[in-house]
Amino acid sequence: MTTPLIEKLNITSSVSIVIISISLMLFGGFAMTRITKRLKLPNVTAYIVAGILMGPYCLNLIPIGLIERMDFIADIALAFTAFSTGEFFRFSTLKKSGVKVLLITFLEACLASIAVFIATHYVLGLDMVFSVVLAALASATAPASTMMTIRQTHAKGDFVDTLLQVVALDDVVGLVAYSIAISIALVSMTGNFQAQNVLRPIMMNLFAFALGGVFGLILKFLLHKRSTDNRLIYLLRCSCLLYTSPSPRDTR
Repeated sequence: MTTPLIEKLNITSSVSIVIISISLMLFGGFAMTRITKRLKLPNVTAYIVAGILMGPYCLNLIPIGLIERMDFIADIALAFTAFSTGEFFRFSTLKKSGVKVLLITFLEACLASIAVFIATHYVLGLDMVFSVVLAALASATAPASTMMTIRQTHAKGDFVDTLLQVVALDDVVGLVAYSIAISIALVSMTGNFQAQNVLRPIMMNLFAFALGGVFGLILKFLLHKRSTDNRLIYLLRCSCLLYTSPSPRDTR
C-alpha cells in the first residue's frame, strides 16, 4: 500500500488533514460526474468510482485512519437515507399493489441470498457461517443509489412507485435476515447457544421499527400547519434523536 498523499506533504495538523481530505472527496466526486454524465450514467456511479479510486487500495489519497475515524458520517447518512426511504413508503400504494410488491420483495431477497451463498460457499469455498452472513446481507437493496437515480432522472409512474415500496420492504427483510444470520454466526463461533443471544438482535430491530413509527406519528402532529423552515428543523431533530437511539450494535 502506498503512502497517502497527505503524509507525503508532511501535513500534521488534524484540522488541515480533515479539511483537505473532505475537499479531495468533494472534488473527486464532482470531477467524476463530468465523465459519467457523458456516458449517460447516474451520479451515484461517479461517487462510487471516485471513492474506490481515492481509497487506500488504489491512489490512497485519503489516510485510512481518517476514514476509520469518520465512520459516524456513514451512520448519519444512513439515518437520513432510511428516513427518506420511509418517506416514499405509502400504505395507499401498498394496498393498491400489495401482493405484487410482497411477491417481488420475497423473490428478490431469496434469489439474491441463494445466489450469494452458492457463490461464496460452493464456488469460493468460504466458511458456511460466513457465507450465511454474506447471503443475509445480499438480501437488502441499497436505497440511497436507487433514490438518487430516480431523483436525477425525474422518473415517475407505477413502476417507480412499486420500486420504492420494494426497496423499503427489502431493507426490512435484510435487517431481520442479518439479525438472524449474525446470531447464528455468534452461536457457531462461541459454541454456546442461548436463546437471548438469538432473539436480542431481532427484538432490537422490532423495537427500532416501533420507535420509528412513534416518531412518525409525533412528526405528523408537529408538522401540521408548520412553515417549511420549521418542518426542516423538526425533521432534523427527530432524525438525530432516532440516530442516537439504541441499536443492535449497542447490545454486543
